[in-house]
Parts: sequence; structure tokens; C-alpha cells
Amino acid sequence: MTSFMRLLRTVIVASLGALAVISLAACATTTSKGSLLAPCAAPGSTDTVARPKRFALLVGIDDFQDKRFGPLKHARSDAQALAAGLREFDEVVLLGSPEQTTRPAILEALDALGRGVKSPRDTVLVYLSTHGTLAQRGGQWERFLVTADTRMDLVADTGLAVNELSHRIERLGSRRVALILAACHSGKGKSQHSDALARALAGLKAAPVALHEVSEAVVVLTAAAFGETAKEDDRLGHDVYTYFLLEALGKGDRDGDGAVTASEAHDYARERTYAFTQGAQRPTAEADILGEDPIVLRGAPRSAGRPVVYSYSPSSEGLTVAVNGTLKGTLPGGVAIDEGRQHLELRTARGAVVFEGSVSLRPGEQLELSQLIPRRPRLRLEAGAALLVPASPVARQGYVPLSPGGTVRAGQENWPWDGGLLSLGFSFFKGAGKAPGFGEELPYSLTAELLELQLGHAFYPSDSFSLTPRVAGGSLWASRRFRTSMYAADEALRAPVASLGADVDWHPDARWRVGADADLLGAFANLNGHGGPHLLLRLAIHVAWTH
Repeated sequence: MTSFMRLLRTVIVASLGALAVISLAACATTTSKGSLLAPCAAPGSTDTVARPKRFALLVGIDDFQDKRFGPLKHARSDAQALAAGLREFDEVVLLGSPEQTTRPAILEALDALGRGVKSPRDTVLVYLSTHGTLAQRGGQWERFLVTADTRMDLVADTGLAVNELSHRIERLGSRRVALILAACHSGKGKSQHSDALARALAGLKAAPVALHEVSEAVVVLTAAAFGETAKEDDRLGHDVYTYFLLEALGKGDRDGDGAVTASEAHDYARERTYAFTQGAQRPTAEADILGEDPIVLRGAPRSAGRPVVYSYSPSSEGLTVAVNGTLKGTLPGGVAIDEGRQHLELRTARGAVVFEGSVSLRPGEQLELSQLIPRRPRLRLEAGAALLVPASPVARQGYVPLSPGGTVRAGQENWPWDGGLLSLGFSFFKGAGKAPGFGEELPYSLTAELLELQLGHAFYPSDSFSLTPRVAGGSLWASRRFRTSMYAADEALRAPVASLGADVDWHPDARWRVGADADLLGAFANLNGHGGPHLLLRLAIHVAWTH
């Protein structure tokens, strides 16, 4: 398996290198084989055009038309203070007056913000400090932000749904977006709702479905977990979480690279909010950061910072991180560690060790901790529709027609190693074709069954998708039946088979998989004097259930 992984990495690196050379050659204006490559444009001529910009939309709502929503003291000043803290941004829009903080006005400001975004590399920060509430729409509980014109008895129609806000942010055209909600999700403090809703929530055995990150471009930061209070504090003069978020702009450079990112600021504020409220308020983060966090709130990276280990995966909630025997923090979040080899330990809240081992990181390198935690073995049952396609000349000469069929498979995910897949698959096909004989083309019907033992390894580009290359070995049974007025015969074939293939799966939830797979099979049998391997292509779409 190690050799396969090494070969795969070598092929990928070589391919990327070739693409880089081709790209450089496309920009060259040279006519001599020995001259240096010329740039596509003069140095610095595109700096002002290509430089990514940073935009912020900050909303703070103190007063509400529906007086059943009590006034807030510090929401507007929170937004004003954050506007001053984001002084390095190219454009900061502050909404705080009653006419600016209605639902239509906020959505219009968001649309205007989107018109300013010109590049996926632009940074967009959207911050709202207001009441948070829940309402039922379409039979499902949803989270809503209370705008200046929201009515308590018509929250679903007049409030700003968090899902709607997230979808609008997703369409802004930027891949560097942070949504910060200084509002809680319980019935106290900044979260208010009617008595009827309170009684309904009291009967729930579990919280409504949590807001999921809309896309890889969106980081969602909230001041409190569901069912908790997001507190304002007169001593601080701010919402508690926002106070420490502002403080993080000056003190939150965890890795010392000269820049404070959204994840660094949130982790700084999260720890201090939890301590200040004595555990009553736990800010949350929902993020899928590819590589380094690109959302810079203050400063700019001047050098490679200290290595960082982090996780914002929901499964990491409550895990503690210890480095060389010293407790460094609690997940979700990130921890800066020293470069070089370090002994790392991850424990649950009850003290159970989920990972213990050594990691070696270079300056500036970041490690997503959930990758270290072995996935538990899971039973996998799969069924799908398949198609058998002749791929070699002999197979196409009347021996194997294009044959539809089906496939079933049973196996074990994450066994015999983490990411491994061992399964037993059975496919069946029925087709019809013609074969040369007696000076004419004789029609026949074909039935085929394929039994294989398959071994693969899953790669996870994201939590929602997996790619599983695999090898397999097995046996093929095929029979051809000729029935004409002049000729009748039955032919049978049994051949050993070896194959290479891959699955691509989409994971809509923890148990279900929907995907497609393709396998190139080599059948070893004597067909028309040729011993093989005779190549066949099997294509399939499938649905799988795991437990």
C-alpha cells in the first residue's frame, strides 16, 4: 500500500510539473531556444488590478419596531468598534440606524457588496449583532436573525433566515468569506421567542439540525452554541464574544506570522468568552479551510509562522490537545506548536485517547487534526445498475456484446486499515449479439456473472466526497445460447479475472453514499485461439448504505 501511495504521489507531482512548464511556455514571447522566458506583462503593471480586496458589511441593531423584542445596549457600538478595527480593509459598510437595519435594507446592502466583489480571492466579512430566534417554516425549525422590522408573530416571514443569508453569501463570487453572528440560539439574553415556541422547544429531545457550512468558501462563526445565551456585558461595554474578537485583532496572531486570520481571532475569542462566562457561553465555528486560512482581518503575513494543528470538524468537539505532555487547548480550534517532531495526544472529555503519536511540521505548515483520528470500521452494503462493455478486439468480435445488468457488493470500510475497503462484489449481465458462423452472422443471447474480491483505499478530498482506487480478483462465468432455424447450441466459459477500478462517492449524510464506479477487467480464457487477457469495461452507478 505504501508503494502504491508513493507511485500515486509521483504521478501527480510529475503531471503538475508538466502543466506548470506548459503554462510558462504559453506566456513566453521568445524566438530563440536559448533565451530566457519573458513575462506576459511588465513587472508591477498588474499589481493594482490583481491585488485582492477586502470588504466588510457590519450590522448592529439596538432598537426594534416590535417592542416585544427588548432593546439591546451594545449591538450598534459592537459594529462601530469592529469597523474601526478593520481599518486595513478596502471598504467597510456600517449599518446601525433604524432605516438601515430593516430586512430589505440589509439584503440590499448585501447585494451591493456582491457587486463590488470582482475576484474569488477578494475577502468578504459579514457581521451581525442582534437578537437571534427560532421559527418553524415548512415543518422544520430554522434559525432567524431579528431585523429592525421583524415581527415576533411573523418571524418566518419578516426575520432574516440564517440559511438564506448563507446562501446569498455563497453567491457573492468570493472564496474567502466569513459570516460572524453575534446572536445566540436559546431563549435567553439575545435570543427571544414566543411562549408557544418555548414550549415546543422544551419538548424536543434534540436540537434542530445545525447550520452546515454552505460551501468551502464560507466560515460561519457564532457567539454561542445552540441553547446558550450570547451575553452583553456592561463592564465590557460590548457583546462578550465581540469584545474578545476585537481584542484578538491586536493579540490574536497565534503563529506569529504578522497576520491575524478569522480562525485565529475566533479561537482567541472563543477561549476567553468561555472563561469569562464560566462555561455558560461556547462560541462555535463551522469551517472547511483548505490549506492556510486565507481570511486576514489584520496585518499581512511577513514570514512563515509557527506550525498550527487545528480542527473545526463537528466530530472534534471537546477533544483536548496535548503537546509533549502539556495541555494546549480544546477543539474545535487551533493550537500553535514548535517546529520539528512533537509528541501529540488527543483525548475525549472523559480522558479516552483517540490519537497518540509523533508529528513533524515545518514553519508555516498546518495540520488538520481530524485526519489523524482513525475512522471506525463500517459495514457497507451496495446495489446499483451496471453495463459491461467489450474493450479488446477479440472481445468485440462477437464474444461479448454490450450488456446491461446490475451489481451488489458487501464489504467493510476502514478495514483492514484506516481508509481501507475490503468487499465481495457480484455482477450479472444479459445481452444479445451476433457471431460469425456458417458464412453468416448468427444471433445469440449472453448471460454473465462476475464474482470478485476487491481491495481499495479511500481518499477524502472533502467530508462530502471520496475517491477509492481498488484492485480485484475473481471469476467470470458466461454462457452463449444460439437458437436459429438452422443452428442451436449452448456455449459456456469460465475465466479468472483481474481488474483495476475506482469509485467516486458523494456522502449526503453519515450513512448513505451515492456514486459511480468504473473497472477495467482482464479475463484470461481461450477465445478464438487467443489466451487473453481479454479486456472488458464495467461501468456502474450505485447507492450504498453504511453502518
